[in-house]
Amino acid sequence: MTEASNPLTLRERELGPFNYLELQHPAQSTWRHWRLRRDERNVAWLLFDHADSNANLLCVAAMTELGDVLASLRRDMPAALVIRSAKPSGFCMGADLKDFRQLDNEADAVRQLVDAHLLAQQLIDLPCPTLAVLHGETLGGGLELALCCDMRLATPDTRTGLPEIRVGLHPGLGATARLPDLIDPMLAMRMMLTGKALSAEQAHKAGLLDQVAAEHKLRLLIDDALNGRLELRRRNLKARPFRLNWVRRLAALAMRRQAGAKADPRHYPAAEALIELWQRHGGQPDLLLHREIYSFARLLNSPTSRHLIQLFFQRQRLKELAAGKESRRLSQLHLIGDSEDGIQLAALAALAGLRVSVGGSAASMSACIGQIRRLARDDAQRQQALDALVFDPQHHGVALADAVIDGQQADMEQRRAQLQTLETSLRPQALVLSFADPVEPLRAALGDAGRLLGLRFASPERGALVEIAAHSTSRTISQQHARQLVGQLGCLPLPVSSQPGLLLRRVLAPWLLEAMLLLEEGASADAIEQAALAFGCPQGPLAIAEGWGLSHCLALFERLHGERDTPLSEPPAILRNSVEQGRTSLLAPKRRRWKTGKTRSAKLSADQGDRLLLSLLNSAVRACRQGIVSDADMLDAALVLAGYFPPFRGGPLCHARETGHAAIVQRLRELSNDLGPRFAPDPAWQPVVEDAAPGEPLQAG
Repeated sequence: MTEASNPLTLRERELGPFNYLELQHPAQSTWRHWRLRRDERNVAWLLFDHADSNANLLCVAAMTELGDVLASLRRDMPAALVIRSAKPSGFCMGADLKDFRQLDNEADAVRQLVDAHLLAQQLIDLPCPTLAVLHGETLGGGLELALCCDMRLATPDTRTGLPEIRVGLHPGLGATARLPDLIDPMLAMRMMLTGKALSAEQAHKAGLLDQVAAEHKLRLLIDDALNGRLELRRRNLKARPFRLNWVRRLAALAMRRQAGAKADPRHYPAAEALIELWQRHGGQPDLLLHREIYSFARLLNSPTSRHLIQLFFQRQRLKELAAGKESRRLSQLHLIGDSEDGIQLAALAALAGLRVSVGGSAASMSACIGQIRRLARDDAQRQQALDALVFDPQHHGVALADAVIDGQQADMEQRRAQLQTLETSLRPQALVLSFADPVEPLRAALGDAGRLLGLRFASPERGALVEIAAHSTSRTISQQHARQLVGQLGCLPLPVSSQPGLLLRRVLAPWLLEAMLLLEEGASADAIEQAALAFGCPQGPLAIAEGWGLSHCLALFERLHGERDTPLSEPPAILRNSVEQGRTSLLAPKRRRWKTGKTRSAKLSADQGDRLLLSLLNSAVRACRQGIVSDADMLDAALVLAGYFPPFRGGPLCHARETGHAAIVQRLRELSNDLGPRFAPDPAWQPVVEDAAPGEPLQAG
């Protein structure tokens, strides 16, 4: 039973004059998002209870109501103010990013931020003692709100952090000034530059929290705090040297090196903006608070932040696809075969608490054990997952499984024979999830093909995107159960139609093929890879091909070449020869060389760069037209979240819109005239080109 649904957990929480039963119903007071009541000592208890939400968010409406609450308190000042959350999930998850999407320009952003800063100052200026009681997630604006209180208490499950950098921003409600003034400035900057959260113990040790205690001890601790008996650490000696300009300049140099090594500041400007802000104004907190507003507003209106915020909502959309009823959660899986993806799924399932029977060879079992040991976050989870793993060479677990995972590496005939044999033991609603590509040939092997779906991991890491491929007779309920299973594994489900390559590899295939054609024409592998990296891609096309396997790339290219609808070009000879020779990479081996002088690295020409980029954009438009994915936003999210397209550009179709469809089609036609039909603009471009204005010149790296 989750904490949110456990009345005992709510009953045990310290809520002052409130009864936990009241929190089960909407607030009946003047405010929708806040509950205010005074106890017998005239201490005001203010509970943050965001309406119609499982978590608290500092939306504009909640901030406006908070201003009204503070005004009412000033009219009749209490002995003290205690602020805490009514939500079991935590104190506050931060600002509501939906509000940021409504701000069209920098001036509107500045006005909204000024109002928020004035409100924060009203809380700071209250003449009575103020106390924030934290639990669970206390992030972003939620932590900044707590920093405006005189004291902060927390339960051991509290996590405090400032994750704004992940959406291309830095804190905007005063943390850039208040946090370095409270704790070690280097730790404060590290929290803001990385977005990593601190545990309650770490935050207490740093001085961010005044005390940490179990829930049942909070009442006495609150009394001590309000009566002045709580020892407070307010002498931040580590902050004193950083009030000197030259000390901050030296520290900023190291910060820039570290931040630049993780992300190019030209593509992700938030880190540089934060460092510059602190370096210039860190010695004057009041001025820093003022300049924070304008810096935040500029970042909020930058393309990078807009794209990263859009990506946040796209990720949330994928998470919602994985939601399902508690009664329909899968509890047992059976693995057939020993493919890498099958082993990965089995290990993730065991780590997520599902019982997993491993059929086939002892090598499969050993591989699952090794994967669990690698992925487990601690010894307890590792042991629990290993206990959930059962070696089942005779496949007895098929009769108990909610899903059978086809991870065989055999040819299609052997796959079909194995599934046909095992289907007689399957439960009526059990799923058959196969890593075969394509999955259609397996339909004839099953009497009930509606339970069959295809799967593919975008990457072998936890939290990865997982493509779920449905064929024409896949049942809707089976697709829902498969998405829920993927969510149980901690991954993101991406529904696609079953086609060779599914979505990701199908979209990327022309890009990889064009890179190989350039290589065959004499372009250097380093130049091809550097063009992609300069564009912002996490990895280049030749490195991706190496990761997939050259033989797999060749098989995929041949299948796509045989299609009737805009077939792919013939696979290049350089790829065929490499596969025949048993090579695993098209990249030149790295050698150590003594350099006698500066050498200029090879670069692709503008035309060659356009060839790479436009092959990818044209392929993305084609996949949308073919209905392989539901819409353009889902395609963009898939390419970015899978680690193939730069997040700061928002996805291939988002980049195409901002570049200008007309300019892209014009360039595709030019390349088609010079290089052949593989660059013919896809028909899906045509309807949008008529009214489209040319955009900026292409940026192909």
